[in-house]
Amino acid sequence: MSDIDRLKQDLRAAIDACKPDGTYDDTTFDRIHALIGELVPHTPVPRPLDRQDFVASPWGSHFAQFGPRHTAGKPIRHVSSLKLQSFNAFGDIPIKVHEIDQEIRVEGHHYNNVTEITTPDGAHAARLVVWGRYDIPEEDKPQRYAVEFYAVEIVPPPGVSEAEVREAFGLEPESALRRELKPPKLHSDVVYCDEDMRINFGSMGGVYVMNRKPGPGKSVDFT
Repeated sequence: MSDIDRLKQDLRAAIDACKPDGTYDDTTFDRIHALIGELVPHTPVPRPLDRQDFVASPWGSHFAQFGPRHTAGKPIRHVSSLKLQSFNAFGDIPIKVHEIDQEIRVEGHHYNNVTEITTPDGAHAARLVVWGRYDIPEEDKPQRYAVEFYAVEIVPPPGVSEAEVREAFGLEPESALRRELKPPKLHSDVVYCDEDMRINFGSMGGVYVMNRKPGPGKSVDFT
């Protein structure tokens, strides 16, 4: 096993060593960050600007640290609200987050966040797509994806009508399920990327470890 493979194996094991509620004790949290720090210098893609086709893929979140350390204990599966997940486009309606994917596609410069959500009791499901576009405008920062999220959409599951989704999630009848956003100016640095793992540092202090996923994609087609 190569040193890089060992580091990746150890990182994945540390991420999986969460407590029963999905959070981390300080020792495990520090180990995750130490392993990320060891792995990042070995990225086979030091200039994502030159390898956008390789970076492009559906990606599934394995570890997501949303901002500074004090918020890092939040697991992928957690209770949240539509307001928080939609940049305030929807109301303060409680939801449960189950999966967080990110889909990057060169054609159209897509940079979309795709979140599988349910009502808090798990009885009703939907997909929340935050539509984004990326650019890499700075030659001296070849890892940086400048991102604008411009719309958010609640997508009903197959066989479920829009009216049923509105009722299940407590939305107003006939209210729009797709809403435009005033694009916040954000960025994400792709500090590590190989055949099956990507590590990003976000502009708001987030740290994300993601696994490349097969398949056609949820928000855009990769076939």
